[in-house]
Amino acid sequence: MDLKAEMALPDDALANVLRRLAPRCLAASRSVCKAWRSIVDARQLLLAHLLPHSLRGIFINYIDYRRPHLLARPPSKTYPAVDGNLEFLPYYTQGFNSILDHCNGLLLYGNGWMYCVVNPATRQWERLPRMDAHDYVPYLVFDPAVSCHYEVLLFHCEPEKPKKFDLIEFFSLLDDVSIVEGTVEDESQDEPVKRPPEQSIEDLHSLMEWPPWQWTIPVFSSITCQWQERSFVRQGEAVRSMTDVQLDTVQPTVLRGARWRYGLYWRGALYVHCRGAFVTRLSLSDGKYQVINTPVDVEESKQARPYLGKSERGVYFATIQDEYKLRFWNLNESSGHLDWVLKHNIQLDVSGLCAAMHFYHHENNGPRILEGDNDGGNNIALLEEDTEWNSDDDNIMNFNQGGFEDHYSCVSFLGFHPYKEVVFLELSFRGVAYHLNSSKVQYLGKLRPKDYYQAYTNGIYESFMYTPCMVGELSEIPPYNVCQD
Repeated sequence: MDLKAEMALPDDALANVLRRLAPRCLAASRSVCKAWRSIVDARQLLLAHLLPHSLRGIFINYIDYRRPHLLARPPSKTYPAVDGNLEFLPYYTQGFNSILDHCNGLLLYGNGWMYCVVNPATRQWERLPRMDAHDYVPYLVFDPAVSCHYEVLLFHCEPEKPKKFDLIEFFSLLDDVSIVEGTVEDESQDEPVKRPPEQSIEDLHSLMEWPPWQWTIPVFSSITCQWQERSFVRQGEAVRSMTDVQLDTVQPTVLRGARWRYGLYWRGALYVHCRGAFVTRLSLSDGKYQVINTPVDVEESKQARPYLGKSERGVYFATIQDEYKLRFWNLNESSGHLDWVLKHNIQLDVSGLCAAMHFYHHENNGPRILEGDNDGGNNIALLEEDTEWNSDDDNIMNFNQGGFEDHYSCVSFLGFHPYKEVVFLELSFRGVAYHLNSSKVQYLGKLRPKDYYQAYTNGIYESFMYTPCMVGELSEIPPYNVCQD
């Protein structure tokens, strides 16, 4: 008789046991074995409202402004409020820290010296051990359907140059050793050693392949509560040399617009848009990574303003070129090869866009508000029972209506709707949603905080789609430990 089979609980009995667990423990139980995961999923024990399933708003960082804001529809009677101001964080309103990343309901907040992981839905947070990572770009990884633990990975902005090797100093050290041993010969001093040209040292660095065969990255794990180095081994060939990487600008060439180096988490892998016109796909389970060329090369990306994001069908890459020309690709991973498939090629009708923004700005100022802006009613919220950002039911007009001209600056990406093929755009501090399949546009609201000073450098630096999650517990740390760094 099979002892394991004799001792195993029937599925119904096991389901009754599992449903008594707290959401955090229930989420962790899914990783015990496939049978447990099947029971939890088949019976929907982990209620859908506990896991990220709706878009609540957009967190926005501004250029040279003291703190981020959340653009969101106000809560209804059915759904609890989410503290978009993060007022439960000590000193939040006093510093110049930013939202650095978002993943499935958790935010990474701070700067290059201090990081906090925050859950606005549960008002919980914890501070990570101090890490001098000013030259790094952090990425947060969290999948509550698999585990309640999270990780933070730090990517260096660009490869470090190797230290210069001084031949004269090296041979002088050898001479000193030889003199002590009494083995110096007069013939060895026939000609002085010449220093190699400085350019040759730079050339060696320029010819180095990138990314490297083994990529070592600082990683913080909430399991160990420590920073540790983790190595990822490349599968396939490197696609760039350091010369190619250096041709790619670190920051956007325009004063306004979000950063270029976004990352996203999708089905157990972290995708990072890297300098050099490529995307890395890091498999967190087996320590391997792949290099994916972007659909546009280094030269074209200088003018195309690329954006990497996640939407209904997985990983998307988008560009804005010539101010109003939008292109969207979807990464196809089904065939075993990683290929970009062009899905949409759109020339925005400026007249129609301006008409939509002008009409809805003067009629109701948009259905979303900047939380904590205290604008005294300058934005009128459309209160509905469903606080999910549906993007299907309000302020929609055909994009090609036209009939209105006005002056607006170029379009910038805010991000993708994570569950629908909708892209959010910014135009002169106005937010709009563009439906890729129907070519319809809806006006979302004003994006400029009331107390944001007027200057030509004003603009949105970064934006992150926020999907609330009620799973995952973070330890609250006393205020005196939190940072006003």
